[in-house]
Amino acid sequence: MKLTKLFVLFFVVLLPVTLLLTTVDMVTFNEKYFSDKYEEYDISKKTGMNKEDLSRVTKKLLNYIKGEDDDIKISATINGQNRQVFNEKEILHMKDVKDLFEKGHMIRNISLIVVILCLAIILILERKKIGKYLMILSIYPLGIMGILALLMYIDFDKYFTYFHLLFFKNDLWLLDPSKDILIQMLPQEFFYSIAYKISFIFILELVILLIVGFILNKKFNRRKFIF
Repeated sequence: MKLTKLFVLFFVVLLPVTLLLTTVDMVTFNEKYFSDKYEEYDISKKTGMNKEDLSRVTKKLLNYIKGEDDDIKISATINGQNRQVFNEKEILHMKDVKDLFEKGHMIRNISLIVVILCLAIILILERKKIGKYLMILSIYPLGIMGILALLMYIDFDKYFTYFHLLFFKNDLWLLDPSKDILIQMLPQEFFYSIAYKISFIFILELVILLIVGFILNKKFNRRKFIF
């Protein structure tokens, strides 16, 4: 019985983690999203690069984070002058970002394996309670996401800074908007937008799981609501 509860605990905790990290990947590596935001924020004018070069540099950047390119050394025409896009500080910061994503991918992949294993065991031993567990694992992260969304709405800059202080051990992320192309390409408004897109999709996924859990709970326990 205690072992079963342990599997349930892993399932309830790790499924939301798996979903969140997968959602981060899905949004982060969507090149069309970047293109749309470049148009919205007039990034071509701010960086001095044309749309074709912006697209090429972005693809290089995303491929590097995914591990498909070895570096982000790339040249482009900026304000009429052909030059290397990213300076040493930007390159070092993106190495930190890449390392962070690699850790995220590792956590997501391990979590996915554990979730599948735990789900199989739950379906064998406690099939009638699967709806209850889906509802539980949906409700607590919904509450957390609600609080985080409110905090970001109140003062995004403050909590965006906290994020960097928590996940980065240096100050390489403190870039200069007047000269660093990376922050000109990806201003704070972009991160505000992408954070809310990730939050919205993740919350939608949790709501779907909550509904599925409610339906399954009702199906397996027709005469009583178990929670």
